[in-house]
Amino acid sequence: MFDSLIRSGFRRAGLLASGWWALTEGSSAWTFGVPVIFLALVSSFLINPSGYKPLRGLPRFLGFFLLHSLLGGIDVARRALHPRMPLAPEVVDYPLRLHDQAACVLLVNTVNLLPGTVVAELEVHRLRVHVLDHRLPVFESLRTVEEKVADLFALSLNEAGNTPHA
Repeated sequence: MFDSLIRSGFRRAGLLASGWWALTEGSSAWTFGVPVIFLALVSSFLINPSGYKPLRGLPRFLGFFLLHSLLGGIDVARRALHPRMPLAPEVVDYPLRLHDQAACVLLVNTVNLLPGTVVAELEVHRLRVHVLDHRLPVFESLRTVEEKVADLFALSLNEAGNTPHA
């Protein structure tokens, strides 16, 4: 157990250091970078102490995210430029099937980054989401994002008793 934590720490530190090196374009900003990397490393263990297996589904998730960001951005731009601005905003309650904290954080961040949606509140078993147009298949979209996040983390979703309510 302790040995796997050490290995996970070295992997995480290497990934963070590589990211820092890429962000600073290989400059000599390590005086500032080392403390930042250390804080990020400690934070990563506080957020996700178990150290998930490598996220093999990351390329699929990124493809999904980029495609939906582009399509959502086009839709929002179309609505903003339309003379009548066809909006039907609403706050909807979405019952969560995910119960893993790190996965829920990624779900919230993903929903917030997709155009036309923003999470107003996260509770233990539900998201309160503001949407630009409630006439769209909002629950199906949120369900798809939740399934993609669950797949990324190799988690099963709790289906019992969760029905969407607007």
